[in-house]
Amino acid sequence: MYRMILPETLPDVAAAEAHAAAKPGGSVDVRTVDVRAVDADAAAARTRADYGRVSRWALGLLGTAGAAVAVLIAVFPLSLVGTAGTGQVLFGAVFVAIALAIGIPSVWLLWALHRSGRRLSRAAGYWAGLPYRQGRRSPTRGDWFAVRFLGFSSDLFLRLICSTLSGLTAIFTVVGVVRGIATGAPLWEIALWLGWSILFLAVCGGQFWGVQRVQNGYLARDPASLTRGR
Repeated sequence: MYRMILPETLPDVAAAEAHAAAKPGGSVDVRTVDVRAVDADAAAARTRADYGRVSRWALGLLGTAGAAVAVLIAVFPLSLVGTAGTGQVLFGAVFVAIALAIGIPSVWLLWALHRSGRRLSRAAGYWAGLPYRQGRRSPTRGDWFAVRFLGFSSDLFLRLICSTLSGLTAIFTVVGVVRGIATGAPLWEIALWLGWSILFLAVCGGQFWGVQRVQNGYLARDPASLTRGR
């Protein structure tokens, strides 16, 4: 059975969440966290590797494709609006059933990936920055490149590319919605563009903020503070 979060990673995720919930408002008092820098590095590596699994990315593509196809099938009965006859109703009901059979598992898969990815990315960012926030390790000038070019690492860059493509697709579909309304396009066409817009906007935002949560954890390694006082 496929695990959204690997068993060996789950303790790291749970510990990071427990630390974050130690104070009201979710703020972390890192001085109370008794974790060696080397252990934090190991936890960061495990959670980052779990988050960056290619299988998770592939499942995301599968869920997105399934949801997009489900939207396409679901809007077809709208083209039958205004037509009479029991045959048309039954024909439309079959399409709705097929759309639900494809769309429900696809949306569930995307939601499960989002929830687990949010937990993993937060944990990866937390462990990556913990030794620096505790003062047990000081940023170096070489960390300047590590912080700013983190997005070009293979796992995060792949997701940034997909987020960008999803965003561009969302822009295209939103334009389709506006154009359809302005030109009086059929209802099914507007509904199709609208459904795809919601889907691709969600996919774009989910992937982007997942990467951003990892990058936020690395900000503690930014050595810019070494030169601010000069």
